[in-house]
Amino acid sequence: MEKVKIGVLGLRRGLSHLRNCLQTPEAEVIGAADRIEGMRDRAAEMLAGMDRKVPLVSEFEQLLALKPDAIVLASNGRLQAAQAVQALEAGCHVLSEVPGAYTQGEILHIARTVEQTGKQYMLAENSSFLAFLRYWRRWVIEGRFGAVSMADGEYLHYLPTTLVNAAGEQFTPAQAREQNISNLRPLWRSDQPPIQYLTHDLGPLLEVLDDRVVSVNCVEGPWWNSQTPLRADGQYALFKTAKGRLIRILVTLNTRRPGAHNYRLFGTEGSVEWYSHEGFCRRLDRDRDERDGWEQIDIGSARTDVAEADSGHGGTDIWTAITFTRALLAGKRVPIDVYRMADYTLPGILANRSAEQGGAAIHVPDIRRQPFERTEFWDHIGLPEDEPEGKAYESAPGVTY
Repeated sequence: MEKVKIGVLGLRRGLSHLRNCLQTPEAEVIGAADRIEGMRDRAAEMLAGMDRKVPLVSEFEQLLALKPDAIVLASNGRLQAAQAVQALEAGCHVLSEVPGAYTQGEILHIARTVEQTGKQYMLAENSSFLAFLRYWRRWVIEGRFGAVSMADGEYLHYLPTTLVNAAGEQFTPAQAREQNISNLRPLWRSDQPPIQYLTHDLGPLLEVLDDRVVSVNCVEGPWWNSQTPLRADGQYALFKTAKGRLIRILVTLNTRRPGAHNYRLFGTEGSVEWYSHEGFCRRLDRDRDERDGWEQIDIGSARTDVAEADSGHGGTDIWTAITFTRALLAGKRVPIDVYRMADYTLPGILANRSAEQGGAAIHVPDIRRQPFERTEFWDHIGLPEDEPEGKAYESAPGVTY
């Protein structure tokens, strides 16, 4: 095939996928579906602005009837595992939004269906495509930080809107009470344990370190936010990896604060960190004296070798479409395949089990037929050859680091 024929399921979050697939040279969008008329109307307006025509239907079965080569899943997160299996069994490859699955059983079902059908499944984890991570991976390979023994990731996202009506409008519990709104249902993420939404943070760190998780201990905070009463305000998980490292992940969906992704690596000869509200790296490598403080490296989220500034999430969204379609056309394994999806997702599921058991250690199995050997992620996106210029990090007046 010359192009991958794509169908997009779900047009809220999926609107970004629809736009990005239309802008991906290797993709041909042949249809999109959403049960909510307002979502289809919004997609039609965007398509008109792009001067593109794409059939818009209401049901998944109608989308499958158009015979796409691949389905992009951006629907209700609770339904994505079953829909992935349905698409695979219909002869389609799958690019699925996170989290991809809610239970270990769902992950195994998807993996076995991939094996039985011979079709490919990729998790659309956009954070793994953050531009600075390519440099981090190269610096780790070069030994710039010595042996990296620990890493941190944080996903901070206040999500008080946990109820939705038939038109797709979202409300907080307080708004529903104050406005006396009835006939609302919980959003798919409303009662999700926070730590299960960790792929944006754990996934990138696993790729930078070329590693996987083997065990987890997790504890959770109280349920003190009345806007989101069905989940803990936040959870901390401590993961042990196959290479003996520790990775600490914090996820909070209930605490009122600006949203952020934060990452840190701790090495024997140096460290590096990136906070999304700053948009640059702080680095101390083996060639810099710690008494001189941090070095500021101005590399942010978006790559500049493709015009994707408006693709969503800091320019990362379009890379899921680009690498997915290129891999399929080249007959290669996709960069975040079904087994790597399990490496990203299963640790969060089992972390919540640990929290329910008071922080007990839980083993995280490798679902592959053969043991994990190495990440193939960087084979798809490559590592940078340039060395960004650094400068002295200027801390706040009176603050010493």
